[in-house]
Amino acid sequence: MIVRKTTSFRRGRWERRLRAIMRKETVLDRRQKKTRRAIYEAFEELMAQGHYRSVTVAQIIDRADIGRSTFYAHFETKDDLLAEMCREMFDHIFEGVNEYCVTHPTLVTENLCGKLAHLLFHLRDTHSGVCGKLIRDGEPHFTRCFERRLAILFERDGSGVREGVPHDLAIALQVSAFISAVVWWMNDDARTAPEQLATWYLSWSAGTADELPDVRME
Repeated sequence: MIVRKTTSFRRGRWERRLRAIMRKETVLDRRQKKTRRAIYEAFEELMAQGHYRSVTVAQIIDRADIGRSTFYAHFETKDDLLAEMCREMFDHIFEGVNEYCVTHPTLVTENLCGKLAHLLFHLRDTHSGVCGKLIRDGEPHFTRCFERRLAILFERDGSGVREGVPHDLAIALQVSAFISAVVWWMNDDARTAPEQLATWYLSWSAGTADELPDVRME
């Protein structure tokens, strides 16, 4: 009887400790998310005022009202911040996980056209359109991250492969053409609906672009 009570007491004590740890981790996770959101918002505001190259970590820290050590607990450099923004965006496209995505119309995202339209929505709207602006301006670090993840998207789809064309060349051409479409789109103030631009791109890619309707937003 004594052994059973002792075992039960120990089990209860460990369960209480585990619950306390889980509560602490939940609070910490909320704080981390809040801090990261503050960093993103500060970066967005600074990007609205100038070019990426002119933005410094010190400015981000000051605008976000956080300590230097807090920033570096999340990101090693401002380039690392860009890479994380790109990763989160594509994770959302691939798997539907992103804490910072904007609300966008319901899309059929099982096919490539839907995924590209979904991606365009985020380039235009998420993080105040910072990602789309970085592509338009040809910011090399973000563009390289974007190219790598876009290549994975096309690789998974496989529809761009052409007989007699080396596989890696076909993927590279798809990536290059889509980025050119994004640059054109952003320079045109993203007036074309994302679904329409995705359709135009795939029609051109397949060599079937004839007369397509103009669905620019008023």
